[in-house]
Amino acid sequence: MTVEGPALEPESANLYAQIVTRTQKQHRLFSVHWELTYRCNERCTHCYLDVLAPSAEAPGELNTQECFRVVDELAALGVLNLTFSGGEILVRRDFFEIAEYAHSKRFLLRLFTNGTLVRPAVADRIAALHPYAVEISLYGVDAETHEDVTRLPRSFELSLRALRLLHERGVHTVLKTPLMHHNVRQYDALQALAEELGAQFRHSVTITPQDTGGLDPLRHRMTDDDLFWLFRKTIEPGYWEKRALSPDARTCGITLNACDLDPYGNVFPCVQTRIAAGNVRVQSLPGIWKESLLWTELGNLTLSELPVCGQCELRSFCVRCHGLAQVEDGDLRGPASVNCREALVRRQVLIEKSALPADYSIPAHLQTPIGWRVPVQAVA
Repeated sequence: MTVEGPALEPESANLYAQIVTRTQKQHRLFSVHWELTYRCNERCTHCYLDVLAPSAEAPGELNTQECFRVVDELAALGVLNLTFSGGEILVRRDFFEIAEYAHSKRFLLRLFTNGTLVRPAVADRIAALHPYAVEISLYGVDAETHEDVTRLPRSFELSLRALRLLHERGVHTVLKTPLMHHNVRQYDALQALAEELGAQFRHSVTITPQDTGGLDPLRHRMTDDDLFWLFRKTIEPGYWEKRALSPDARTCGITLNACDLDPYGNVFPCVQTRIAAGNVRVQSLPGIWKESLLWTELGNLTLSELPVCGQCELRSFCVRCHGLAQVEDGDLRGPASVNCREALVRRQVLIEKSALPADYSIPAHLQTPIGWRVPVQAVA
């Protein structure tokens, strides 16, 4: 899991990066992503969760007092970054009790919400938390595109209202968009909308299977043509030219200084890698963080420990995810096919931009058309 730090001036950013690196080397828990509930009032068709109705009974969820205890344990561990997400966090009636208690412990809070339940009074309470950021997902620049995903009438209007209400109260907002076949060509318009709303714009390119293994969300994935269109527009060759990965490099930072906590108390390396290290109802979070062997096992997954990826000529152009390799391809140490496809497209675009030679090698295991192993056709 990647938990981004605050946007800082260069000198402060360098200091923050040094602190993060130090916590990774010391295996100090620094960032936690906490899914407070899997209940949600939207029914997003691309969602990786098997969500519950907002009014559904969820007897296994950590109760308010249990959440307070976990917050205390996080504070004792010296955690700085704490992200609350769902489901939809605002369907928990005790959300503000939990968030206000966390605020009293001086965490750097981030909130993920769809915004549909944010009215003026709710916006006031959110602003009083002084969150680093509130991130709201938008799936298009018009109601038809957005609500084709959310399956909730008026959700586009209500999410925009939330962004405006929070901006008016001085809250740093992020408009984030998972780019899909049906919305990728709205990229420029989404950026413009974020600017109009006073929000930061952030996008992601990977749609993942459901945690249950269901592949239905993959019908939203961008086609090869979509990826080429996007990467031609967004790729900065200089970044990828400098990104040389040595054999002892990790493809991601899971287990080093961050973890994920689900609504039922299970502790995972990240939201995508659903291998439990323990449960806070059985063992304290400090005990899980210090004693589970999972952190050592996954923390040592450098490129040299990945038989195929470690030898791949495209490894410097690949953003590989252990969890995706596990859930979609069945092997946590093998290639993640969707990341391979993205790396192939980056290679071609970098060639077009004269950042790579035209004959730059394609690895033997990828000697098939770029659209290989995409299990479901994109939605027209």
